[in-house]
Amino acid sequence: MRKRGRRLPWREIENGPSFVGRLISYRIQHGDRDYEAIKLSPSEPAISLDLPGLYEPVLEGFALNAFTLRGYERLETPEGPIGVVQEWWCKDA
Repeated sequence: MRKRGRRLPWREIENGPSFVGRLISYRIQHGDRDYEAIKLSPSEPAISLDLPGLYEPVLEGFALNAFTLRGYERLETPEGPIGVVQEWWCKDA
């Protein structure tokens, strides 16, 4: 729902790319810190997803057929990695 930390217009979110798969939670270490994270595992092994993991995810909203997760995306920059806010809108396919 965001690009480089900036919120996208709702129409762009609805008409933008979507991904199908299972959410998998894991822990990852960067430097001396551990982070909770989730990633989307594709439903078909031959499919490659261009979707980075979501660090420190929090459930933001919940409905009968959808929910929103908010966390941080690791973004590589010339000055080094930074964290930007990212949101995932997850719905029943």
